[in-house]
Amino acid sequence: MKQPELSIVVPILNESAELPDFLADLQRQQQVFFELLFVDGGSVDGGLEWLQQLQLEVPFAVLQSERGRARQLNHGVRQANADWLLFLHVDSRFSDPLALRNALDLMQQAGSSNLAGHFALRFRRCDEQPAFGYYYYAWKARLGRPETIHGDQGFVLQRNLFEQLNGFNETMRVMEDTDFAERVREIGQWRLLPMEISTSARRFEIEGLWQRQLLGALIMCFRDIGWEQFFAESRDIYRQQAETEQLQLRPFFRLIRNLFSCMGYRAAWRIWWQSGSYVRRHGWQLTFALDARLAFNRGVVVGQGSTLLTRIFEPLYELFTDNPLGRLAATLMLRFWFEVTDFFLRSKDA
Repeated sequence: MKQPELSIVVPILNESAELPDFLADLQRQQQVFFELLFVDGGSVDGGLEWLQQLQLEVPFAVLQSERGRARQLNHGVRQANADWLLFLHVDSRFSDPLALRNALDLMQQAGSSNLAGHFALRFRRCDEQPAFGYYYYAWKARLGRPETIHGDQGFVLQRNLFEQLNGFNETMRVMEDTDFAERVREIGQWRLLPMEISTSARRFEIEGLWQRQLLGALIMCFRDIGWEQFFAESRDIYRQQAETEQLQLRPFFRLIRNLFSCMGYRAAWRIWWQSGSYVRRHGWQLTFALDARLAFNRGVVVGQGSTLLTRIFEPLYELFTDNPLGRLAATLMLRFWFEVTDFFLRSKDA
């Protein structure tokens, strides 16, 4: 059989509603010979059986592994045959039928084995009215800055880079994609591919955009500072969240407070200091939000607006805050923010 140019690895778990449209979308891709590997983590919604019955009509493989997106992705790569890999979510879609062909050409022409690509992100929403929150996050995803690259943007890279990184971190239950992206950054470089990829906003629409983004920010912070206890203790909360509609943030704030109360003052202060230092590094987002708001109000296409305010502000911000006093100020503001937000969440539950 002809060697595929590209192996597309897609982790699934109870995604029967997305599978037909996902397959139809990939079948529209032209001028690229790819293999498609679905890696199931234990679906019980009939999607796995539907795929297995369809195999006679559509060429793809259905693999099974232990549950956990990182485990599923790594298992898929072990069975893949191409030198180029593409990691996709099952709710990803491409509007351009030559998206994969053009993406591969751009990556191959770059000639660097340590280069990884991510697509320009767009959100598919039930409500088509313009919304600044989605505009802001779609633009931020295109910047390529630290911790702005996630799995819903699609990852394109060569197998040898994947192997240098030892694949996805299987100890991580969440944010394994962000962790992988940051480890790519340490030894290689990310490139924004101009072809657009759309992802479903279903999770944000059900759970709440600000709730999901706030929790994501907490998780990325604790991943960065290595607070493993938070992830170990939050597993039961994540299970409970699957039974709700709107994301409940109060249990996570309660857990954080309880963890602090069980450790000594020094240990707690160390966590606050590390978290404050992490937040300080992301201060550029304050003026980027203003740049994005100005572009959104003028109806500028996502990603094509001016970032003048950010370019002026960021060097000055770094000059005055990249020091112990600046980190202390960020830590104190973060502590204040936590108390105010926790009070707000408690008052909503009352």
